[in-house]
Amino acid sequence: MSEIRSQAEILASIAEARDDLTASLADLQATVDQLNARPLLTDEEKAALEEQAESGELGEDMKTLVGRIKEGEDTWEQVFSGESPNGSLLQGHLTKMCEEHKEDIALAFEELIEEEEAKGNFILDEVPPSDS
Repeated sequence: MSEIRSQAEILASIAEARDDLTASLADLQATVDQLNARPLLTDEEKAALEEQAESGELGEDMKTLVGRIKEGEDTWEQVFSGESPNGSLLQGHLTKMCEEHKEDIALAFEELIEEEEAKGNFILDEVPPSDS
């Protein structure tokens, strides 16, 4: 026979869950704010990317994209945010980079999951069934 919980215990559990959710949302917002505060690319990264693209090393689409950026028709920020009509020119390069670095990406993802689990955030686990 399952134990019957009092209304006070249920309300306390709900309040605790709400507090945990509020804290988690605050942490998430702080992380988003930190990411938004950083520049997408440093000046050095932009220069290196533009140099590689102009040389043709990254393919014709990237060469075209950098030309449009240098002519002032577009910006890296708009391209990477998805606001640019030229964003499709980036797709081939991103696909190639993902293929080349898929093992590193998988390892970084595993490390992120392990860090979150160490904090008690089991984000990939199944939601436990309710006791009802």
